[in-house]
Amino acid sequence: MKSKIVTIGGGTGAPVIIQALLLAGFTNISCICASMDSGGKTGTIRSDERDQVIAISDLLRNLLALITSTNHKKNIHAFTDMVSFIDGRQRNLGYTIYYALLEKYQNNFLAVQDHLEKLLGIKFGGTAIPITSGSSNLCFKTKDGQIFRGEHELDKQSMSKNTITKLWLDPKVEATPEAITAIKRATHIIYCPGSLYGSILSNFLPHGIKTALKASKAKKILITNLVSNRNQTHHFTPKKYLRIFQKYTGLDPAGRRGKKPFDILLAPKQSKLRFNRLHPKVAASYAGEHSHFLGWSKKKLHRLDHYNIKVVTSNTISITQQLNRLRHDPAKLSKILKKIIK
Repeated sequence: MKSKIVTIGGGTGAPVIIQALLLAGFTNISCICASMDSGGKTGTIRSDERDQVIAISDLLRNLLALITSTNHKKNIHAFTDMVSFIDGRQRNLGYTIYYALLEKYQNNFLAVQDHLEKLLGIKFGGTAIPITSGSSNLCFKTKDGQIFRGEHELDKQSMSKNTITKLWLDPKVEATPEAITAIKRATHIIYCPGSLYGSILSNFLPHGIKTALKASKAKKILITNLVSNRNQTHHFTPKKYLRIFQKYTGLDPAGRRGKKPFDILLAPKQSKLRFNRLHPKVAASYAGEHSHFLGWSKKKLHRLDHYNIKVVTSNTISITQQLNRLRHDPAKLSKILKKIIK
């Protein structure tokens, strides 16, 4: 049976996973992302529109990552250059064009994608799908009882010790039928690295997603972040990942095959201790941001054995030497994902 792969995530993490899947030879990928962002350029547009439009930042990033055409390179370069242009008033041309096409096609994002393929003479290797077409905002509560509204507050609080305890949407919204169908039909669902609450868990909140996950027979793969976020994943362990995915997916770790929050955990091969010894400058750079490398000992990883969750460790890390930043390497990831999925 041909693999039907769904990715869930946005930010800078999901495009890397999408690129890795394309490099591995997979096609027709369904890329689901949150559409509740309220920060940056998207936040400005949503504010100007009185919160009557969805956020398209992750949608557009995932769509660009799906470009597979090797011909028409000039067209692709001209398009990507155009969509990233920001004028003197901080307006993004790509967002303006996409929102205009959404209005033209009455919020039919599939029609927008078809329009762009025809306009540019290119082909996308799948479909970029927003988790909801309803306008909503991410809200969260922290351990000291404070309540915040808007995903931009996640970034503001990113270095705070005031960790998140609860996440919800206001107002409540329905999931897009396309997202529900993709999840139900999937053979594999990949939870991408990124902001745990903003890019991943928020996708489980629209009505219909939990039911779709329970109905899905897909193998679920969690690709963990490489570094922690102080108010979200500080000192996180594989078991903590399992607990929080259980909470927001509604799936039971001890449940029947295919009903666990995730079946496979893809984590770095190095433990935090070993990484800090090998890369002290990188570790120190992240420590200044109250972050640390998310790598675990074999003992902590083996604690998932009790739940019959397979752990795959790999060296898929790349380091940008000048800035000492960690990234997943798409070429290295493609080989691992190909083995896991095929």
